[in-house]
Amino acid sequence: AALEASIRYLADNLGKEGLRVNALSSGPIKTLSAKGIKDFNSVLTVVEQKAPLHRNVTTTQVGNVATFLLSDMSDCITGQTIYADSGYSIMGV
Repeated sequence: AALEASIRYLADNLGKEGLRVNALSSGPIKTLSAKGIKDFNSVLTVVEQKAPLHRNVTTTQVGNVATFLLSDMSDCITGQTIYADSGYSIMGV
């Protein structure tokens, strides 16, 4: 909640200078460093079972969302947290 509030405040303050501020929140991603997290595979399994798209996200997919946010295609978006998590965040679990 603190991060989302900070994003909104920054967007409000920097908008008058033409700057956009957004956050990108991804689902768990299978990476080399994630292997160090105990029971990480069970986290991936839960997301795959419960997310509306029934899959985990990849670094490429999250990168695609970041590229969109950095592009002119998103020039009217600011102060938002964009979830790239196969819909898991809407499930309330």
